[in-house]
Amino acid sequence: MPNDTSHSPALSLALPAYNEAGNIESVLRDSVDALNQTGRSWEILVIDNHSNDNTPELVRAFSVTEPRVRLIVHEMNRYYSGSCQTALDQARGTYLMIMDSDGQFTARDLPVFLEELDAGEDFVMGWRHRRRDPLPRILTSALFNAMGKAWLGYPFHDLNCGIRMINRKMIDASEIKHTINMANPELFVRARLAGGSMTEVKVSHFERKAGTTSHNFLKSWRLFVQVNRYMKALHDELKTSMRHRSGDRNHDPIHRQTETEAGKKNGVEKRVSDIQQSEK
Repeated sequence: MPNDTSHSPALSLALPAYNEAGNIESVLRDSVDALNQTGRSWEILVIDNHSNDNTPELVRAFSVTEPRVRLIVHEMNRYYSGSCQTALDQARGTYLMIMDSDGQFTARDLPVFLEELDAGEDFVMGWRHRRRDPLPRILTSALFNAMGKAWLGYPFHDLNCGIRMINRKMIDASEIKHTINMANPELFVRARLAGGSMTEVKVSHFERKAGTTSHNFLKSWRLFVQVNRYMKALHDELKTSMRHRSGDRNHDPIHRQTETEAGKKNGVEKRVSDIQQSEK
């Protein structure tokens, strides 16, 4: 369950971190400046996933002069999904952004997320429309995108983007049960099951300057098998939900998000249509 929100900030920014000593200070400085520019109250949660470098020490030193930065250290490595679950548990804000702390994303993109959430969206995904990654990562992401569309009906461009933002409704409705170095597919499924309204926004993307990715792309086959198994499990959960809600299209998350009848373009289908029109 989330922490007591009786004295909540408006915004929570969660930064999952694993061995990010080379990036964390600059990411924190940039994030504090970006959050201050929103004019809203805020907190930053750095979720250290049992780093074996001095990431926690650097965050502790930073928080001495900026007490709105909180450090949470896992006693063992819980994978990226576990760090995102900690963010859901600990965030006190009305809105929660979960952003990678490797310096490839920036909290300066907050305004585009806030515009959508303030307008009523529940879940806003980032889209790295101009990626700054080596070719193997781009190809791997393309495969993940294809798997997400096939298994889950994922309607957006960038399934594994490292920046996303949700409102309190989705924070309270979401639970990450799987142990894997990704979280967006499960967050997407939780939003669908909760009847959440979703969209995507274009975000900035930068080359990684320090540190290394937690994905082992040298073991690609094992990674793809693991991700495929994960997607299938989420797909089966959606099917089970459909059976339980059979006969009631208003409560069926898949039917709700694929509605194409004239005058009834709601939820994800409407947002995808809007995005496609804007790209023409």
